[in-house]
Amino acid sequence: MEIEDIFDDLSVLETGRLLLRKMSLSDAEDLFEYASDPEVAKYTTWQAHESIEDTKCFLNSVMDQHKNRQVAPWGVIHKEDKKLIGTCGFVYWDLHNSRAEIAYALSRKYWRKGYMTEAVREGIAFGFRTMELNRIEARCKIKNIASARVMEKAGMKFEGILRQHMFAKGTYHDLKIYSILKEEWTNNDRQTL
Repeated sequence: MEIEDIFDDLSVLETGRLLLRKMSLSDAEDLFEYASDPEVAKYTTWQAHESIEDTKCFLNSVMDQHKNRQVAPWGVIHKEDKKLIGTCGFVYWDLHNSRAEIAYALSRKYWRKGYMTEAVREGIAFGFRTMELNRIEARCKIKNIASARVMEKAGMKFEGILRQHMFAKGTYHDLKIYSILKEEWTNNDRQTL
C-alpha cells in the first residue's frame, strides 16, 4: 500500500452530526473565524491567524497536500450549521511500521459538546480500516486537558510524557502521548455492536 493510494481522492467521512471532507478556499471565512482565536491557538504549534491571508495560505498548503496525494487533514463540517468548525486528520504516516499520528483543532463555539471526539473516532476508524494501520498516536501539551480528554474518550491510552519534545512559539514543550492499537480498537468496536 502507498500513501498516494489512500490520499489520491480523500474519502468523505460522515458521523451523526459531522462531515469530514477535503477543504477548499471557500472554507477560508469559517476557518479564519476560529483560527484567529488566541484561545484555540493557545496549545497548537501554529500562531493565531492575523489575517484572512494567513488562513488562505494554510488552505493552499492543505490543497497542495491533496494535489500531491499526501496525508492531509479533513475539514470538520457541522451538518446542521453547514459550517466548517475544525480540522481533524493524519499529520504523519510511517508506512513501514504501520503507524500514524492524528491531530485536530476545533472552534471554541463548539467545545465541550463531543464534536471532536466524534471526528477523532471516525478518523481512527478510517486509519485502521482504510490505511491498514496497527497503531495511531496523538500528542498534546501537558496543560491541554481538553485535548487529552478527547484522546481518552476516543479510546486512546496515555503512554507517558515526551520531555521537551517540541519546539514551538519560541520554547520547548513537554507533550503527553496517547495511542490506540488496532487490536484494542477492534475489541472496543465489537463490544459496542
